[in-house]
Amino acid sequence: MREPETKEQKFLIDGIIADLAFYLVEDNGMTVNEALNTVYNSEYYNLLNNLDTELYLRSSLNNYHYLRRELDYGKS
Repeated sequence: MREPETKEQKFLIDGIIADLAFYLVEDNGMTVNEALNTVYNSEYYNLLNNLDTELYLRSSLNNYHYLRRELDYGKS
């Protein structure tokens, strides 16, 4: 597992995390703290931080789709 190595990679991942939390707040009525807690405690968060998956290069909405699958159907 390769973790973020550059500021640009970290910036992209942090932006996606913020968007994922925003989507959870909007779609589920969560508080910001609940949404961030949900993202950071998800299995998907670990995948997003693994550079080998290249998920950080995908759109936030695409990443949200996969996070929703985990939340709706459980961890894989």
